[in-house]
Amino acid sequence: KRIKEPRFFLCYNKNMTLRKNETQHREIGNLIRKHRASLTDLPKSRQGFIDDRSQKFFDCNDWISEKTLCNYENGKNIPSLENIRNLSIALEIDELEFIKEILDLL
Repeated sequence: KRIKEPRFFLCYNKNMTLRKNETQHREIGNLIRKHRASLTDLPKSRQGFIDDRSQKFFDCNDWISEKTLCNYENGKNIPSLENIRNLSIALEIDELEFIKEILDLL
């Protein structure tokens, strides 16, 4: 008989990405997606968003991959503090307010 893995777990990987409850992941992903959608003058695709923000805020450097952003928005991962900082810059929102919004969902 196969044992089901618990739905709630807490661990840290080498990037200090917190993993917790699936519902909370989805809520955080929805929050990121909502903030990205609120930037109406940008391309709607994730890659378009990344490319635009790379040019405007990150000196054309890779700051996040499309797969990573997809995983965040689909609730598969929670961003590390470094990526929260980068996302707050890219989303043009206050970093501390963004952290508070995320913590309120945990």
